[in-house]
Amino acid sequence: MLEKTDLEKLCKEAIEASIEAGKLIQSQVDQSYRQQEKQGGYSKASQVVTEVDFKAQAIILKHLAPNIAKHDLGLLTEEAADDESRLIKDYFWCIDPLDGTLPFTEQRPGYAVSIALISRSGDPMVGVVYIPDEDLCFSAIKGEGIVRNGQSFSLAKSSDDDSLNIYIDRSMQDASYFQELKAKIRQWAEGQNLTNVYYHIGFGAVRNALSVLSHRNACYFKFPRKEKGGGSIWDFAATRLIFEELALPVTNSKGDNLHLNSPDTTFMNQQGVVYASNRALANHLKHFNFS
Repeated sequence: MLEKTDLEKLCKEAIEASIEAGKLIQSQVDQSYRQQEKQGGYSKASQVVTEVDFKAQAIILKHLAPNIAKHDLGLLTEEAADDESRLIKDYFWCIDPLDGTLPFTEQRPGYAVSIALISRSGDPMVGVVYIPDEDLCFSAIKGEGIVRNGQSFSLAKSSDDDSLNIYIDRSMQDASYFQELKAKIRQWAEGQNLTNVYYHIGFGAVRNALSVLSHRNACYFKFPRKEKGGGSIWDFAATRLIFEELALPVTNSKGDNLHLNSPDTTFMNQQGVVYASNRALANHLKHFNFS
């Protein structure tokens, strides 16, 4: 069992790893690098990978390798095969070295580095996110609150109380239910006396989730679907803890615990995800059925 002092040290090492990897990523935005497609989900965003992803991953593993050996930790990282150590070890590192590779290749905001330490039960104990283009680092230890760039972080009062902000993946626009979904969301917004509904499309999963924190009424969600995809464990591991530490809703699409260590798959398509900045909105979303 890891003690509080262990978690604090592991968090510090993850912060250092994320920042060094993020600095490398940002230095490559306008440079030439190799790109390729990989097997994975159903969207372009889940299939693109670059040599920058692998270089960032190598930097992170360089930092974490000593503590993996010291504490006998498992490992799950996006750009390597799942060795299923996550199902055997008490804790495992869960790494997305470059979440939002597609916006990175398009030289626009939406990418981040995400590192989390997860228990075998599927619950995050440490979560770190670094946003390279904004030089922002969010970190959390379970039960210890949120730190941003070395300072305690709490939600700021938003000035957009009359608006609803919806963060979705680009692929959802092509879904057969999208227009019906928009109508239902508009209906709910009107019932809450919200004048405007804004859709934000094109970020990676990590930036989508964190962007919800900027608004009083906002959400990021993905519905369950039969096809493999829907993001993977590493897309949601760190941000789940950040939302929990802020006492904000983060669940699967049914409103239940967002489990982060299924023995069957690393994909999340069977669960779906919901992040919201208020509980009423999260409760409303769980009644939607577009799977």
